[in-house]
Amino acid sequence: MSEGCAVIAGAGRFPFHVAEEARRQGLRVIAIGLQGWVDPALARQADVYEEVAIGQLGRLIERLASHGVRRAVMAGKVTKEVLFDPRVSFDAEALSVLGRASGYSVNALLGAIGERLAREGIELIDSSTFLRANLCPAGVITSRSPTPDEHLDVQAGLKAARAIAELDIGQTVVVKRRVVVAVEALEGTDAAMQRAFQLAGDGLTVVKAAGPSQDMRFDLPILGTASIGVAAASGVRCIAVEAGKTILLDKAALLAMADERKISIVGVELPGNQQSAVSSQQSGGSS
Repeated sequence: MSEGCAVIAGAGRFPFHVAEEARRQGLRVIAIGLQGWVDPALARQADVYEEVAIGQLGRLIERLASHGVRRAVMAGKVTKEVLFDPRVSFDAEALSVLGRASGYSVNALLGAIGERLAREGIELIDSSTFLRANLCPAGVITSRSPTPDEHLDVQAGLKAARAIAELDIGQTVVVKRRVVVAVEALEGTDAAMQRAFQLAGDGLTVVKAAGPSQDMRFDLPILGTASIGVAAASGVRCIAVEAGKTILLDKAALLAMADERKISIVGVELPGNQQSAVSSQQSGGSS
């Protein structure tokens, strides 16, 4: 029997890509979907598919152990709305983890879950492990480059985006004329873009970044084709994401869609001094 890897799956297409690539690499994929968030169609990409209820950490551990899982990856969206949902029942294991966590940040909560899994001999691995080729490179990756004004908006947005990510508020800010128009919180990136359009009209720049202390095992920034469609409808002309930490889902389709809608996408490098890989004279090109 081939080596197995579990995919603990939330919402969106990310779990599908992880499962597909893991299987392509010859791994047996055990997908454990989180009820109410996972798309059950993920079963077609997995050798084993089950669902567990949000908040039932003991059940999750039991199911992982039953399949002999030694490595697991978290993929897909689950927001902290679950902490306020009266329909969610937290079992003793989950309550114990919540009680021991250093705070209610994503890093603190999921880090505590990772420690609990480790005590069962289950390693929670980097969520980009199977999608390294989809990490955004540095530089302009679309046909259209940012204008000088958009370049200034990217620079203005970087500091704010990293700050809100570090504070666990969100990962995205929307900027126009160097003014932060909207900040992402629980509502997500798409809703933040739509709100910014209502407030400031078109000509928007979106900046998405991880926090300086981002744990690569979970909550990496992700950009997909659905968000490109929302961006185009919301007057976004430029999207800047953190190079090396942002996953581009359906990369070829995403870049083609951005080119069709004349949206510039650029990967920025943040080595501590927040120096951008963007140059207003840089020519575009896909990778």
